[in-house]
Amino acid sequence: MAYFVWDEDLDVGVESMNDQHRHLIDLMETVYQKNRGGASRDEILAAVDDLGAFVIEHFRDEEAMMAEQGFPGLDAHRQLHANLLADFSRHTEAFRNSEATELPEDFMAFLSLWINTHIMAIDTKYSPE
Repeated sequence: MAYFVWDEDLDVGVESMNDQHRHLIDLMETVYQKNRGGASRDEILAAVDDLGAFVIEHFRDEEAMMAEQGFPGLDAHRQLHANLLADFSRHTEAFRNSEATELPEDFMAFLSLWINTHIMAIDTKYSPE
């Protein structure tokens, strides 16, 4: 059963961002499944690295779209993105520097919180509706 799933409650009213959020959630699900499915550390880290690379691309695209719209909360949103990236990096590096063979539960909780607070509660503010 999937842990990270796209839900209509995540719809931000901008199809290009919805598509990227769907992909983001798919990458999170890949991390989760590799972590729970007995994949090697290297496979888990590769999935985490893929997620991290896409997050950077997504944040860049989202901020550019918000700038084009003249979104008034862009500076604050950029700071939220910077904080999310810092937290993501901290979790990733802690795992990379450990001997653990699975990501800790707090990493999955962080990803879940990201979906439920950032996408659902924050990103919906730039919705044109």
